[in-house]
Amino acid sequence: MNKPESLEFDLFLELFEATPVVTPAASVKERIKTKLMQRVAQSRGAQFFVFEEQGNWKSFKQGIHIKILKSDAKSKSFLLKLDQNTIIPYHDHQKNEETFVVDGEAWLDGVHCKNGDFHFAGAGTFHKEIRTEQGCTLLIKTY
Repeated sequence: MNKPESLEFDLFLELFEATPVVTPAASVKERIKTKLMQRVAQSRGAQFFVFEEQGNWKSFKQGIHIKILKSDAKSKSFLLKLDQNTIIPYHDHQKNEETFVVDGEAWLDGVHCKNGDFHFAGAGTFHKEIRTEQGCTLLIKTY
């Protein structure tokens, strides 16, 4: 596939500065966003987005909520939201599991993790209980 030609930077700046600011109505913005996302999905196939307001949170158990971001036969990516003082009991891993703490704090395999911390658990390993006192949101990918 040929790369499209790019504008000279100075010409780009002139065009940018000459373009008036236009703020479309919310309904128009949503239609534009939907069409763009459809075009991206059609043209690239392997890329897509899940925006914050999209998808559904489902209550898994008391205090545990899950939002699936991507799921296929090989892997799954999801957000896991744990309410304050929630515990997930000991469990084993059938697949590799990566966990990233997006928000809050949690004890993962006996280690206190906070915003930005990452944990990897290989297939065939097991976790001690996962617990949180303040609540947390975890991004989890299994493969």
